[in-house]
Amino acid sequence: MMGVGMMEVGQIAEDLPIPVLVFDSETQRLGWLNVSGQFWLGSSLKSLAGKSLGELFHGADELLAIYDRTKTNMSPVQGKDIILKPRSRDEVRCQVSSFLHDDHVGLCFLLQGRQKYSENVFDDGASALGRLLAHEIKNPLAGIRGAAQLLRDDVESEEARSLLGLIETEIGRIKRLAERMERLGDAPPSEFSQINIHETLRHVRKVIQSGISPDVSFVENYDPSLPMALGDEDSLTQAILNLVKNAVEALGEAAEAPEIRLETSFRANSSGLPIEIRIIDNGAGIPLHVRDKIFQPFITHKPAGQGLGLALVSKVVAAHKGVIEVQSRPGETIFSILLPVKKGITDEV
Repeated sequence: MMGVGMMEVGQIAEDLPIPVLVFDSETQRLGWLNVSGQFWLGSSLKSLAGKSLGELFHGADELLAIYDRTKTNMSPVQGKDIILKPRSRDEVRCQVSSFLHDDHVGLCFLLQGRQKYSENVFDDGASALGRLLAHEIKNPLAGIRGAAQLLRDDVESEEARSLLGLIETEIGRIKRLAERMERLGDAPPSEFSQINIHETLRHVRKVIQSGISPDVSFVENYDPSLPMALGDEDSLTQAILNLVKNAVEALGEAAEAPEIRLETSFRANSSGLPIEIRIIDNGAGIPLHVRDKIFQPFITHKPAGQGLGLALVSKVVAAHKGVIEVQSRPGETIFSILLPVKKGITDEV
């Protein structure tokens, strides 16, 4: 029988449906946690790495006792009915199993009580995350805008000027979006405006198409009778941009004739959400093991993915009192956004 390689063991630990946290035995600082651990604690490994047990959990005395016994006895320890409260999360009852590996102590958590997650997965700590992301995004924008303006004086072709115009438009949108991200989790902007969804879709198609292989074809099929939507244009544009970008990445080499379809329709019997936007690709499809949790943060099937894009899409759609749906099978994945028209929208993005 073939043995299991170390890479496979690491992947098994990554995919375990229970949180697993690994600490440096001397410093008690977090060195690694799996996807389930990231979802449970509501943050990524990058932001949690280096934190102590006390920084991760309120009232971690019992957990520290298990940790110390594991180090002292150099053997696994099990604790039952441990009450833990992760930072910014609800209290939960769990069974904790510890293990020793080289210079590290690992903790496995079997959650026995139901943990309540807020409807908006980014509420907790969202302000700090937003400010950090906004800072990283806004810094280079001024330089990019300046470079684009300098290039405008040197180009002569209409096509080049059109592309520069697209760059400048996107810089403006990203700047506004970054300013909103600084307020992510705080009070939202106070006004919605009427949005032509078809113009938004065409703009997204231009942005994506300008940076991908010409082998990928776009098919647009819009319902001309669709009414104006009411919402925040920048955040909806970003949500659709994320979905189309994901669709392009999903094509990979699986599709012989890679194609993305952008469609709209009016759903008459849709519980007050008549505007439907569909982004469809003919790629390999979403793996079954992540399909039911694809909108959760830090859940991704991409090798280099962070698992934040679809969670942000879900946040934006929810803020518009809409719904997002996904259907997927090999050869066809459909993301559908359902939005209200005017009546029914009372909160702002």
